[in-house]
Amino acid sequence: MHALTLPLPAGDTWTRAEFEALPEDLPARVSLIHGHLVVGLRPRPIHQRIVRRLATRVEEAAPAAWHVDTGVDVLLDDDETEPVEMAPDIVVYSTDHDPYERPIPAGLVTLVIEVVSPSTKRKDRRAHPELYAEAGIRHFWRVETNQTAPAFAIYTYEIDDATGRYVATGLHHDRLSATSPFDLDIELKPVRDH
Repeated sequence: MHALTLPLPAGDTWTRAEFEALPEDLPARVSLIHGHLVVGLRPRPIHQRIVRRLATRVEEAAPAAWHVDTGVDVLLDDDETEPVEMAPDIVVYSTDHDPYERPIPAGLVTLVIEVVSPSTKRKDRRAHPELYAEAGIRHFWRVETNQTAPAFAIYTYEIDDATGRYVATGLHHDRLSATSPFDLDIELKPVRDH
């Protein structure tokens, strides 16, 4: 097994510039949360299969004004001493953003989707949605797999303008039909079946 060696930040926390200077081919997933590096395991193949299949279906439904990508960096908070930059499983963002540039500013993102894994349950159910809501990302979907819940399900959320927090807008097992952030109708059996 190889040891992961990273440079140390110049100060007590990592800056965005230091984070952006990390190599793109790290053997682990790395996020920057309030100026601290958070290292996570690479996802299992079943996780990646669900991500890929769902992203394809969302992309097929998305109007031309939206890009759909997986595992791309989103800048949630540009605070000088405690920046937050993460890579959700699926990101739907405006074509106003140059796809050759990273990170994607949260203001250009309309939807983030997290596929919950056994090792990410707490983060994907609690911590990450709070960060996405604080950044003003209007829509959040949480995908529970057979690994993490009794049955495959997609929970959809939208920001409540009064509280700035996500409120549930739906629970989907076999089909996801929605009009927001855009019209889509996705049969979920091909997404979830191995």
